[in-house]
Amino acid sequence: MSESPSIQIIGHGLAGAILAETLSVAGLTLSVFDDGGRASSQVAAGMFTPLTGQRMIASWALDEALPEVQQFYPALEKSSGGSFFHPQSTLRIFRSQKEADEWHSRGDQRFTQSIDASAFPFHLPFGACEITGGGWVNLPPMLEALKKRRQEQGQWGKRDQADITLWAEGVRASENPLWKDVGWRNAQGDILTLHIPGLAEDRIYNFGKFLVPLGNQRFRCGATYAWDEPSPEPREAGRTEIETSLSEILQLPFEVCDHQSGLRPVAIARVPVAGPHPEQSDQWIFNGFGSKGVLLAPWMAERMRAYIQTGTPLPKECIAARRIQRQRDREKTRRIKHR
Repeated sequence: MSESPSIQIIGHGLAGAILAETLSVAGLTLSVFDDGGRASSQVAAGMFTPLTGQRMIASWALDEALPEVQQFYPALEKSSGGSFFHPQSTLRIFRSQKEADEWHSRGDQRFTQSIDASAFPFHLPFGACEITGGGWVNLPPMLEALKKRRQEQGQWGKRDQADITLWAEGVRASENPLWKDVGWRNAQGDILTLHIPGLAEDRIYNFGKFLVPLGNQRFRCGATYAWDEPSPEPREAGRTEIETSLSEILQLPFEVCDHQSGLRPVAIARVPVAGPHPEQSDQWIFNGFGSKGVLLAPWMAERMRAYIQTGTPLPKECIAARRIQRQRDREKTRRIKHR
């Protein structure tokens, strides 16, 4: 591989934008094309957290990814003059005694601590803890700042020829003949913007759903997961699910100001997929971040840069050729069983 291949990036959602910025700073020749279609990044809450799931276990590649988060976004703010990075702790509200007991016995003490939650206006029969090390990124202004930078640097638009075409097209990957064999299970998600007077805006709240403070007593609340839902349009069932969950736990009135939704690109393996196609070496992918894009994209973009420039191997779990072959093998086995 040439040390400085020219690169055409397809897609400027969260993953594509961060990858483009990382490769541009490294001095690679690139151009970004995005047709302006609806991207999940434009409606996502932009949260990142070191712990994931009901069991609050460390996210995949956390020790490598979190330092990149803490470096990449503040540096981007400084260079762009923007303000979109918001480190904040999270009040994690336990929804069952089992959750509380599991945290007490197995909680990751690097990022969690006890908290007196009695002053918070929530129904807390099982208690809560505080999670540190997370926060959120206001994605629309960040993506707009990066688009402007690409345009100013002459890196926006289609190239007639490129050594590498790098696909970062979100949910469309599942319909792309090149990448459909990766294995996808995209998830539609509804998200509400709420007005909640009286709720402190100094932290994120997580109760199975989340509340992210936007300022001026407004919060983003969500999100739902409707698996294999083909439409990105808001669902009334999704709005009802969020409102019901919030009403059961919040002891303050709230007003719905907006209802949006999007489709998340979720790879079946639940970790990102990256690198060249096994049969077409000039076709590459950078996708499959699901709800972990804010946390993982800066670190994975740096891994892609190192792979392109120096041949440093990508994490084996992410290698596109490996993922495609494994998924093809699964499908072959499934077909044999159902003959």
